Amino acid sequence: MWAGIAGIPVNNNSQFEIAISVHDSVYNTDFASAIIPFTPGNPEHSGKEIEQHVLQTLCKFSTEHLCKFLGAGVTLALLKEVGVLCTHQIKI
Repeated sequence: MWAGIAGIPVNNNSQFEIAISVHDSVYNTDFASAIIPFTPGNPEHSGKEIEQHVLQTLCKFSTEHLCKFLGAGVTLALLKEVGVLCTHQIKI
């Protein structure tokens, strides 16, 4: 399985909406969207919360459907928002 992950701050930057789309390389098989707490100006804390949410969601899906994930795509906007963009690894 493959995953697509996107996110954006909502509600005046007080929360963060994260969306995960799961597909089998041909068909979209599932989609989840959640709103989690967000701390603007603290990308390390926000990044850890987002990471934890994404990993929990993918692990739960993997366990429930007896599958494994081969990869995930993350939007550039999400990477920039949580401050984890390594410019030496990803060229903009």
